[in-house]
Amino acid sequence: MADADRSSIEIKVLLKNLDPTKPSIKHKDRLRRLNKFRNYVTAKPPPEIYDDDYSLLLLGSESPTAMEDEDLSHMTLFGLLRAAGCPSTDHKDSLKRSARPT
Repeated sequence: MADADRSSIEIKVLLKNLDPTKPSIKHKDRLRRLNKFRNYVTAKPPPEIYDDDYSLLLLGSESPTAMEDEDLSHMTLFGLLRAAGCPSTDHKDSLKRSARPT
């Protein structure tokens, strides 16, 4: 598998696991996935990533890449920008713990 193809898969798996509306995805699952992705992109040498995947990573379902892809157009993917602004369900006026700076 090409390095850029693996990057596409890693991005899609990450975005599927950032969805706060799915009750089956808990805080620890989001953090685990974020850490795994961070470790993947900070490896030496850094992985190759397709240009289209950058917008997908940041915008999720709202990116042109997702809108033009038949498989992705039917999914709800939370991009990093959207996931970083998810409000907490337990604490008023706070972000989800996985969206807070570490």
